[in-house]
Amino acid sequence: MQGRRVARELIFDPEIEKTTKANRKVDRLAREAARVASATHEISEEDVSSPHTSDDETNIMAEANPPPPPPRRTLGDYGQ
Repeated sequence: MQGRRVARELIFDPEIEKTTKANRKVDRLAREAARVASATHEISEEDVSSPHTSDDETNIMAEANPPPPPPRRTLGDYGQ
């Protein structure tokens, strides 16, 4: 009989499910910790400013690094 399959019940192993759940939790917590650590690192870098930097130096640095050009427009952009 083509196209017919005998339906068998899947074997449920609770040990595998527990291990998978624990592994996912460890991964999730590690990602969360890395995200928080990078966020606090970025904030601490922003807060630290050199007391020797004057406004003139800041303006010179801003002029040396101009902002990137806007993204290239496509035909879809003109239709909006």
